[in-house]
Amino acid sequence: MRFDASPLFLERIGVRVAARLGMSFFLQHLQIVRDQRPLVDGLILLALFQFNYGRLNEEQARDLAGGGAESGPTAASVNALAQSLKLPFETVRQRVAVLRSDGLCERHKGSLLITPAQLQTERFQWQAQAIWSEVRRLYFGLADLGVLRPVAAAPVRDSPPLFDVLRLASEYTLRQVEAMTDQVANPALGILIINILRATTEHLDDTYTEVSETDDLVRDELRRPASVPMLASRCGLTVETARRHISTLVDQGWVVRAPGGGVMVTRDMLRGPPWPEARRQNVANLNRLVEGLDAVGALAFWVR
Repeated sequence: MRFDASPLFLERIGVRVAARLGMSFFLQHLQIVRDQRPLVDGLILLALFQFNYGRLNEEQARDLAGGGAESGPTAASVNALAQSLKLPFETVRQRVAVLRSDGLCERHKGSLLITPAQLQTERFQWQAQAIWSEVRRLYFGLADLGVLRPVAAAPVRDSPPLFDVLRLASEYTLRQVEAMTDQVANPALGILIINILRATTEHLDDTYTEVSETDDLVRDELRRPASVPMLASRCGLTVETARRHISTLVDQGWVVRAPGGGVMVTRDMLRGPPWPEARRQNVANLNRLVEGLDAVGALAFWVR
């Protein structure tokens, strides 16, 4: 059916597609950071990096690596990490002990630190390059949707602002985690929901939309229900934990069980709260990310 879509309808399509792109980046970012470890480890490492280095810029990070920095990273307590992620203190304490024994962070004056030396490891450098690529892919996916505000077009830098991009990416992902935990009690529940949303429509192109005169959301018959084992693998959860969390989500009305097995979020559910506001808030967070990327010269570096 051909029709002349209104600007408001096209804007709604752009917001929905931006949500798909944002979800893809969010999940991929978490997967890179946790690096096949349990989900809680990935969340802790992400939050710890932001606590330690979120206030430092590219030049300060380089000085830190060279041993000549005047101010270093800010250590974080177990309690601060637990509160920021809305996770039980004991859970965070136990997982931090494992992360320390695996050499991924250290205790520093009673608090926790990913040390400058740990940022120079081959593992971290691989993660940094992978996250850089994912942020770049996200930006170019968003660029033509009409949902981004104009930016100032900062001058081109001589070298890639890798550290700044890592910091901004972590800020975006943690802001999304915070938004989810405003709705559900445990970040694992929110991340399961996002994985369900993504898994049920990922066979469609990222920019796929049903352009009709009445709706832009994917029909339920086009969604592929997500199985518990697949969701457990993607989230870094045991199958039993994933099954228990999914039962909670079903009981609370966040997802439904599909007739043929698996779970999904229906189109009618996505029309109602909190989803329309969540999609709008995601666009605001994406704009904040892109404006930050422009300010540090990343956009100019990518498009020059």
